[in-house]
Amino acid sequence: MKVGDERGMVLLLVLVVVALLSALLSDFAFSTLIDLRLTETFRDTARAEYLARGGITAGRMILQIDRNSYDARNDPSEFWSVGVQSYPLAEGAISVQIDDLDGLLPLNLLVDSQGNQNLVFRDRFIRLCQELALVNPEALADALSDWIDKDQVANPGGAEDSYYLSQDPPYSASNAPLKSLDELYLIRGFDQESVARLKPFVTSYGTGKLNVNTASAELLRSWDAGTSSSDIDKLLDLRAKGPFKTLNDLRDQIGINIYTALNRNLDLSVTSNYYLINSHGQMNDGARRMQAIVAKNKDQLLWQKVN
Repeated sequence: MKVGDERGMVLLLVLVVVALLSALLSDFAFSTLIDLRLTETFRDTARAEYLARGGITAGRMILQIDRNSYDARNDPSEFWSVGVQSYPLAEGAISVQIDDLDGLLPLNLLVDSQGNQNLVFRDRFIRLCQELALVNPEALADALSDWIDKDQVANPGGAEDSYYLSQDPPYSASNAPLKSLDELYLIRGFDQESVARLKPFVTSYGTGKLNVNTASAELLRSWDAGTSSSDIDKLLDLRAKGPFKTLNDLRDQIGINIYTALNRNLDLSVTSNYYLINSHGQMNDGARRMQAIVAKNKDQLLWQKVN
């Protein structure tokens, strides 16, 4: 081999080695950048979670300073209903939204403390399902009651372990009160569409007394069979002018007949005790969302979830 050829081969070999090293360095630099970004995202997500937890604490504090005689949305004295939107904090931001749950239908009350169906709340649930145009409300009520009660005796349209253990994959009925509305997806007859329709109107927590200041038109129409749509329209028109501050205020405004029908079971209220707090923390590219259910009267944390 001539000297010139040897030099050419050496030059080619050097170029190949340089190219390989450049590729390795580029790959190393890219991997380092990815690792750095992942580390930064992990750091920011952790910081965002602390912000979200702080939002839950702030929400509980807001509820504790609520001292008036009623609870309503969009009222100047009801700071809890205003919430906080993207409030800047350090390098991030926090949002807090508070919703009362006593303006919803508490599903666990379909079964009483002795394990029997509570016919008052069962009928209310069925009427609400009819309002929402759900299929076979009676079967849904039976299945929900079976899921909550402690026995293995299925209601006519319900299901117990014998049904759920035949599913793929098999599982058992809870036979306990709902802890979260997500459990509804496990119950016979409750598909994605029906649960999506129900969720805005129901809760797994509640005193059993309906806050007429926050209840929806659909739930108010479902509360008692002795009221008409026009009765509820009258209530809603009056409520739009200002919240009902006492039950006497409600009675005097809507009239004794409508009031007596709605409150025949003495379970109306103008206040709430159970609240859902949604908190969202944002820190650069990191984000965390937390939810908590609290009992305002005792400032008691009942349930919490991190997303």
